[in-house]
Amino acid sequence: HWVVSALVTKQKATDVDTLAEAVKNYIPVNYSVTQCPRIELKNDYKYCGVFSVQDVHFGKQNNNDVVDKFKESIVEVAHKASSSFKMDKLYYVVGGDLLNADTFAKTTTKGTPVENDKDPIQAYIEAFDAVVWSIFQLKEACDELVVVYIPGNHDRLSSFHLAHALEKHISDPKITFEVEYSERKVEIFGDNFLAFEHGDVNTSNSDRVYAAEFPKEWGNTVYRTLYTGHYHQKKTSTFLTENEINGFTVKIMPSLSSSDYWHYHNKFVGSKKAAVLEVHEYYDGKVAEFSHIAR
Repeated sequence: HWVVSALVTKQKATDVDTLAEAVKNYIPVNYSVTQCPRIELKNDYKYCGVFSVQDVHFGKQNNNDVVDKFKESIVEVAHKASSSFKMDKLYYVVGGDLLNADTFAKTTTKGTPVENDKDPIQAYIEAFDAVVWSIFQLKEACDELVVVYIPGNHDRLSSFHLAHALEKHISDPKITFEVEYSERKVEIFGDNFLAFEHGDVNTSNSDRVYAAEFPKEWGNTVYRTLYTGHYHQKKTSTFLTENEINGFTVKIMPSLSSSDYWHYHNKFVGSKKAAVLEVHEYYDGKVAEFSHIAR
């Protein structure tokens, strides 16, 4: 008997065969278009802005263009914020090293010598005129402007004189002044606890300090934020540093001030010169921020 064996191989389908099979078995599907309702925002939202522009250092060495930087920042952030939100209130923080020197000897309040391109009187006049201009500019971006004075370590006395003069000089029903001398202040907007200080003292225990000093305000709020300045060097692309501590956020805001010799000598250079305005909703906390980068 003869045994005949054959090798049988399966022919692979070509791309044409695969496409033909797919077309043969295709069953059309009827898709219905979903009618989505028009997006309507509720009109009962309430917003406040926080614009803490500390550390301007009027009169400081190499800072002669700070007036232009200051005004450009005001115009840009006010336009951005007011174009996006109807702000019921805008908290505008002034002081906090607004002036570089506090004495005729061109020193800080404690007597530390600082580099200045202007004498203290010239710097004061320049700062006063610029802040008056900024107040009336920011007033147009909100229903009520609240000017909050915070002293800095450079200008504890002269910045208070400036804030006091602002209150006496400006009389407008849309503008409220909180300019009494206090190194820590708190404003309440709905569920928002908004705290302000310069930041030149230890902030590691600030959550406990503010809870102790403002217990009712602390207990009646959900979103708690401390706005500080003082540190000119920034290490974040968002131009502010945040540290969430038990529901308490500490924010170091940027500066518009240029570097003088002291900052150069100590290698405090390279930070972005900027200003930031944040927006908070009455019940929902922070919802947006708007930045200006000085050129």
